[in-house]
Amino acid sequence: MSFPHAEGIVRMLTSGNTRIRQPGIVWSFLLLVLTVSGCSNGERTPPNAKPVVPVSGLVHINGKPAPAGVQIRFHAVQQDPQNATLSMATTNADGQFKAFTYQPDDGVPPGEYQVTFDDQSEAKPHLRGSPDLFKGRYSDPKKSEFKLSVPASGPPIDMGTIELKR
Repeated sequence: MSFPHAEGIVRMLTSGNTRIRQPGIVWSFLLLVLTVSGCSNGERTPPNAKPVVPVSGLVHINGKPAPAGVQIRFHAVQQDPQNATLSMATTNADGQFKAFTYQPDDGVPPGEYQVTFDDQSEAKPHLRGSPDLFKGRYSDPKKSEFKLSVPASGPPIDMGTIELKR
């Protein structure tokens, strides 16, 4: 990998003709240039990424669309220990969601899943440990009544309307 701009800065810093009043700032700038030049604008997918199928749906709470912030997790019934994945989604202001695994809205890998829900819709942005407004009713994958089967291929999956109670 070549960093032509960085090489010029290094030459400038090491030449005897240049007097630098604050070398710490220059070295910080150099580090920033090297870091940014190694970054990509595109989203990255791991080399061992599994194929995914788009999954979407609508969450209702007590008969009304869920507010933004209900967290949905897809727990694999049989997780591959060598290539484990975490698929999840969050409801928008209309109660709709699109699952993701590697990139926004990409979907869920093929397999069988237990689906759980945590209502963090009233969580404060900077506070951790906000209470689940469902009080844990839908958060245990072993007790979840919500299941999802994702085939190896096929059209996107619409889970339809999922009715939950507070």
